[in-house]
Amino acid sequence: MEAENALDVAKSHILKAIDQHIAYIHTCRNRAVPIHQLPTEIFTIIVEMDLTWNSYPEADERRLLELVTVSRVWRDIIINSPQVWTNIQARNPLHIAELFIERSKALPLSLTWDTGSQPDLDTNKKFAGLLELVIRNSSRIRSMDVTTGYRSEQTLRRLLGSPTPQLEILRVWARGDVRDYPQFALSERGPLKELSLTSVGLSDWDLRRLSGLRVVDLKNPGIAPSINQILHLLSASPFLEILNLVALKPSSIIPANRSEEIDKEERPIELPYLETIRLAELPPLYRHSILSRIRPGLCNYVVVEDSEDDRANEMLWEELWRERSDTMAALLQLSSSSPLDLVNDWELCIDVAAGQVQIQDVVAGRSDDPRTYFYFGFRDSCRLIEKLGEFFCSLDFPLRPISLRIKKGPIWEQRQPDLCSWSSVLGTLRVEGIRFIRAVYQLLGQQWVMKDGTVTWVCPRLSNVELSYLPYYATDNPEMDGMALLRAVQKRWEGDNGIPALPQPSRFLVRCYPRILPSIKSRAETIKSIIPCFKLTDKY
Repeated sequence: MEAENALDVAKSHILKAIDQHIAYIHTCRNRAVPIHQLPTEIFTIIVEMDLTWNSYPEADERRLLELVTVSRVWRDIIINSPQVWTNIQARNPLHIAELFIERSKALPLSLTWDTGSQPDLDTNKKFAGLLELVIRNSSRIRSMDVTTGYRSEQTLRRLLGSPTPQLEILRVWARGDVRDYPQFALSERGPLKELSLTSVGLSDWDLRRLSGLRVVDLKNPGIAPSINQILHLLSASPFLEILNLVALKPSSIIPANRSEEIDKEERPIELPYLETIRLAELPPLYRHSILSRIRPGLCNYVVVEDSEDDRANEMLWEELWRERSDTMAALLQLSSSSPLDLVNDWELCIDVAAGQVQIQDVVAGRSDDPRTYFYFGFRDSCRLIEKLGEFFCSLDFPLRPISLRIKKGPIWEQRQPDLCSWSSVLGTLRVEGIRFIRAVYQLLGQQWVMKDGTVTWVCPRLSNVELSYLPYYATDNPEMDGMALLRAVQKRWEGDNGIPALPQPSRFLVRCYPRILPSIKSRAETIKSIIPCFKLTDKY
């Protein structure tokens, strides 16, 4: 019996020793894995990046708790790396939030307070303990991203009104049935770098914290900053990179009982680092005050949308498109310091219809992803076309050819704009409607004197022409169209009266039904012998 016990004991020791050796072999093998050869600092950076790439912020905590179970080495490194424990999520249980705050030690915190669509946070006990925990540690918060449902104003005010001396990034979105836009007071401490508010507003827009901003994103903020306040905010933020202002209603800008005199001093606001601008649904004077004062660098993305078409608004737009306007040139990606503009694939396209104007800077042949987009109403479309041509031709540096498309509309029946103002910049012309097309025939055969005194033909850089007769419009004296087109082509591309012919166009397309305009069909071969790219089609 004793011998059997001794044998069992010996066997147990042997198995234990074998297990220890196997564990040692596993340890040696794991240490040989390349990731375990990395310095602790590099491994920690990889963990941080892994957490950052998650699609949902609330997944960070779950992911982190999974990583600490991979191995003892990983557990020791992660637990002793406070920088990976700094993201606090409101959706997690209170004890998880306490664990993260404890392990993050004294590092600044990033708070994501997204309670989903749950309303009535003011009386919801589920978040009461977490709110108190966050407020107790608010002095450590560097980034705050808050999304709440309706009837959560008290919670929002307590959360945002707590002391936040290290706060640099503030994003707030009050979603749901927002009847009275909530406002909150922001403590006066260190300056912010990013301010993003959707359906919420500040009770005081004159805070010193609102200086040195890099991002300003305001959407439907209820009581918005006045014109002077927004201009002061911009002038105090010379490193601003993103400006996004949407749906700032007239009643929310300068209330009747708080009217103020708009700053009349035209001091330019230099914003050389501004990359993204979006101005939409703004009162005309508000938008004009911003566009006329800022002096941006070359922006990567610009959107300006305006649906107003009254005469006062038109006068503001005319002032913006004055000759040699550095602001509008920069917003359209035009600069003497950007020689690539002359050779790259980007194309400035201008579409004009009756009462509406659209300006886009797009990859040639595409219009689905513009980097610059202007859309505004303008009743006197003829005047605007001429004004835009004067603006582009007044710039003191060479431009790549510009594309101009003029769509059908009854306004052209009374008057057609003088396209001579586009002579030095027009590269593509697309026109719809018989009366405007006939004006183009006259234009092609007109003479033009360049700045150096050379006499040539109007719009000498014009290489792409598309003329569309509308199939449902009857034509008077159709024989005139074929004769006018042939004569214009002969003058322009064969030469006339000592004026040399221009280089061949790359494309010349006429859309019409041959049965309606037989005079063009009968002369098509002659025209094609002069400009081989000429094409007549009945496809629209």
